Amino acid sequence: MAELPYRDFERAEQAQSDKARRLFEYWLQLKRNGRPGPRIAFDPTEVPSLLSSLLLGDIEPDPFRVFFRLAGTRVAAFSRLDFSGYYLDALDYKGRDSVEWADCYRHVHAKQIGVIGINRVTWPDEAPLEYEFAVLPLERGGDPAGSFIAIEVYDSLDPNLIGEMPEVRVFPKG
Repeated sequence: MAELPYRDFERAEQAQSDKARRLFEYWLQLKRNGRPGPRIAFDPTEVPSLLSSLLLGDIEPDPFRVFFRLAGTRVAAFSRLDFSGYYLDALDYKGRDSVEWADCYRHVHAKQIGVIGINRVTWPDEAPLEYEFAVLPLERGGDPAGSFIAIEVYDSLDPNLIGEMPEVRVFPKG
């Protein structure tokens, strides 16, 4: 069985980046009775330096779907698409990302624990790029992992390569 590109995020020291560590430490402050804190407790003014790298959304269990409420400006630029307001299953990232994002969010929802990992972005005629990401559950509507806050850290990547990368696309409606 292939190794997953992420693992349970249980300690801040697991993060390679300062940004992922800071988000994890903030998320720990939101927890209540050992469970993910409520989405409404997330206050963007408490993590202003992370906002451009964050994703916020909901995880709907039946049928399983992931809805992106907000993609930060750096995330949108890197993806070459502002996918705020879209469901994950409407986005075409196959062949680009090494992470199967639906499985990643299923893991977070099922275990009610965050994950941290490395996504490898590949495209023809270029060396793959890697970046660290984390997805952390938040409680919504009585579901301990019905929402999430996530971060993608591109700080070590050459920003000049972003324009060359394949974009995330919205599947055509059909």
